[in-house]
Formats: sequence, C-alpha cells, structure tokens
Amino acid sequence: MNEQERFLSTVLSHPRFFLTTHVSPDGDGVGSLLALTLALKGLNKEVWPYLSDELPPLYHFLPGRALLRHTLPPENDWVAVVLDCGEADRVGEEASSFLKRVPCVLVLDHHEVSGRLGDVRWVELTYATGALVARLIEALGVELTPDIALNLYVAIFSDTGGFRFQQTTAETFALAQRLCAAGVDPSYVAERLTEHWPFSRFCLLKTALARLKLGGGGKIAYSFLGHEDYQKCKASKADADDFATFFRAIDGVEISVLLKEFRPGEVAVSLRSRGRVNVATFAARYGGGGHRWAAGFRTRTSPEDLVSKLLKELEALV
Repeated sequence: MNEQERFLSTVLSHPRFFLTTHVSPDGDGVGSLLALTLALKGLNKEVWPYLSDELPPLYHFLPGRALLRHTLPPENDWVAVVLDCGEADRVGEEASSFLKRVPCVLVLDHHEVSGRLGDVRWVELTYATGALVARLIEALGVELTPDIALNLYVAIFSDTGGFRFQQTTAETFALAQRLCAAGVDPSYVAERLTEHWPFSRFCLLKTALARLKLGGGGKIAYSFLGHEDYQKCKASKADADDFATFFRAIDGVEISVLLKEFRPGEVAVSLRSRGRVNVATFAARYGGGGHRWAAGFRTRTSPEDLVSKLLKELEALV
C-alpha cells in the first residue's frame, strides 16, 4: 500500500479529524482546509478545522469560514490532517504540541522542501495543495459542491498567482474548468482576491517601496518592514503578503526578498525567484522551505541585521 492509499484508507476508517495548515495562512492553505472540512462533513465525519492565526479578511468570503476554530479540542483522539505544510514548527506552537498527542498525523503537501512531519505523508510537487485535496475528495466519492469548488479554486488561483506562475500547466486549467462547471465564477474570485485591499496594505507597500533597493548587480531586489511600520500603518500580519512577488517584477531581477518584523525581534523572510536560483533550498538553510520560485523562513533577529547577511549569501548565487 503506497502513501496515497494509506492516506485514503485512514480517512475512510476514522470518524474524527483535526485539520490545520501553516501560520500566516494563504489562499492555498485556507482554501484546502475549508474544502476538505466541507468534504469530510459530507461524509458525516466530525471535523475540527483549526487556524493558529486569525483568518485574513481577504478570505472572509469563503464558504465554511464560520466553522474555523482558534482553540484546540479538549480530547486527543483525533486523526490530524496538516495541509500545505510538512513542518511541525510552522503550524503554531499550540497546534505543534497537540500534534504530538494525537494517535496519527496525516500530511498533504506540495512543497519541494516539506519537512518530516506526519505518520502518513502524501507529498507531490504540484501547482497547489488544493489540487491534491481535489484528488482526495474525488477518491472519497464526495460530490463537488459549489462551496467545495469555490474553496478549491481559491487555493489554485492563489498558489499559481492567478495562473501566472511557472507551475501552471494544462492540468491546472483542466481542474479549474471542472471547478467552474461546478459553479465557480472566475471573475468573482479574481475580483475578491485582487481588488479588496485594506488601506493599511497600501500604507505598508508604500513603506516597503521607499526602502526597496537592488543588489547583486541588479539581480536582487530587497526591502524590509519593521515592527513600528506595522504599528504606524495599523496593519495586520497578512497585509504585507506577497509584496516580494511585486519586487520580482523588476526587469533583470532574479531574486526578490522582503523581511517582515510583525512582532519585535521575530522576522519572517519571503523569497521569490524567477527559477534559476532555487529559493526553497536556500530557505532550508534557515529551517524554512517552499518552492523553487517561492519560499520563506522565520528567525529571531532584527531586519536591519539580517538583510546584509542575506544579501551577501544571495549574491553568491546570482
């Protein structure tokens, strides 16, 4: 029995599931989590969908969001499913501790550097974790309802950058077509995900752009946001999501970097690449992970101290 078969067998044979994804949840993590939550409830399973962080307002339109919880179950007899993440330290401190107490942990992930979490690991390098969730839902024999389809579409749209990124394939569009046939309105999703920014996000972007610099002979774009910037802009942690992708749009840039200090002394580093440099393996040096084109890690320092160190290491790669 391979890992996919073991995964499917475990889901079919157990009645209670604790579902979670990584901290700072993105569209792929949230969409996958909600789609699988609705599918398992369709099988009359008991489901506890958990987020360590608050759901970013960008995703408040997703069906099933009212089911999300930010507290852990009182009992430990749940099979855990970790989506879009294979590392225990990326699900949040409380959830990481909880995963050590449950009888079985399933991991469904698509990252090149995925970690070692999980008793059963279904890890495939595909365009979104949502694509794997779609395959799982089909194998479970669950109807692709409009609500499930919308969550899956958001997962795929988010992780492919609106079908722009390199991992977008004919298979991506084939699944998107099936989801549209199930009731998804593509223009509605695109509008919700790309034209509903809070002013605080523009405030942060203005600050990050003011500090934007080039290194490595114009091949590296980098900037940083400090804790005081988030306070000044009255911004949430999610408000700076994907700024690094904007910086990669500069002609000639191979790697873009954004350092984000939402909490004092705790820096999240977002890395983007055009593909020649594998930023997932670079992030792994610091305990992070991701894809060749998009990766990140967290460390305890100040952004000012870290940026010069990273610039020196990245210049050796470009």
